[in-house]
Amino acid sequence: MKNYIRFILLSSFALLVTVNSTFAAPVIRSAAGANAAAIQATVDQFRADLGGALNPNNGQSFTNGRREINWDGVPDTLSSPNNLPANFFNSNSPRGAVFTTACGNATFRVSSTTASGTPVRFGELDASYTNTFTTFSAQRLFTVISESAAPCSILTVNFFIPGTSIPATVSGFGIVLTDVDTTGNARIIAYDKGGNIIAPGFMAPPAANGGLSFVGVSYTAGERIASVQIVSGTNRLAAGNIDGTNGVDAVAMDDFIYGEPRATEHHSSDFDGDGTSDLAVFRPSIGTWFFINSGSNTFSGVQFGQNGDVPIDGDFDGDSRNDIAVFRPSSGFWFVLNSSNGAFNALAFGQSGDKPVPGDYDKDGKTDIAVWRPSSGFYFRLNSSNGQFQASQFGQNGDIPINSSLVP
Repeated sequence: MKNYIRFILLSSFALLVTVNSTFAAPVIRSAAGANAAAIQATVDQFRADLGGALNPNNGQSFTNGRREINWDGVPDTLSSPNNLPANFFNSNSPRGAVFTTACGNATFRVSSTTASGTPVRFGELDASYTNTFTTFSAQRLFTVISESAAPCSILTVNFFIPGTSIPATVSGFGIVLTDVDTTGNARIIAYDKGGNIIAPGFMAPPAANGGLSFVGVSYTAGERIASVQIVSGTNRLAAGNIDGTNGVDAVAMDDFIYGEPRATEHHSSDFDGDGTSDLAVFRPSIGTWFFINSGSNTFSGVQFGQNGDVPIDGDFDGDSRNDIAVFRPSSGFWFVLNSSNGAFNALAFGQSGDKPVPGDYDKDGKTDIAVWRPSSGFYFRLNSSNGQFQASQFGQNGDIPINSSLVP
């Protein structure tokens, strides 16, 4: 990743000092082997790539860390031969994952336990599967059950703030699969919030004869994953689809590992990225921000600014979390602390008497720096998408700009 400092002079109006970063390439982790021990180190490295600890599935939301699904906590009543609800891991056990599939008349199924009386590892679908598949985390596996006559083994995972319907993105996704015979028969494809492919077809390495494969993709900056499509083998698991015969590569899924879901779109005063406004105040006398993170009900305090500064509500770096920012009316300076990477930005934009009116004026998902000048009724703004300066007259002296409610 390359960092650089950019200085922009706009006539005599603005001087910008900011730190920018080029988008980092995705980090890919993959491994294959005969058993869990053979891929454990790679899986653990991927967990470290996502940063932070494993978060509890208690309906809360966190600013970092990861989520995991290993299927073993699913009750017998929702396991083979019964179907698993598509939203089980956002409703029953809130982890922000909801399943869909392009396969016709499809459902989702978790394999049984030994104590249930149903054959383990999908032996109820075909007796050969019990000996074909193994597990990374004993003892359950997962698959898509399709009634379509055509081969179909495609799953889509959509992300949400755990326990809600608020769309979310994650920093990375990884999966463990069992009995991948041939490279290309099992892969993951990642999509951004606009439905664009950002990680095209990362392949799980083969590990036939009941072995285990892992593939994971993560991003350290820039890109976020809104959904992933998983191709698990050449055919759905069904009676007669015997692995290794007639070109069939039967593959079952085990652990899902992904970054903590964060709201796709920015919400006002949302400092923890859970899609809900947080209770927050700025104390001018000591230049300190205090807020309660709604996602985890935790208290935070940050010293930033000084007496006389105006607190700003906005997401200047586009990570869907509120940045800590102030406007200093005495000098027309803006100061921003990016939530994505902790980078500090300072910008002289405006003059004494101007009122800050930040907003996303260029539709790029980032808050633009802007002021309204009461003496002339002029709006001045700096587009975050291309750095262009724009001026528009709207209003007159005595008017109150609508999006400057924080200005005293």
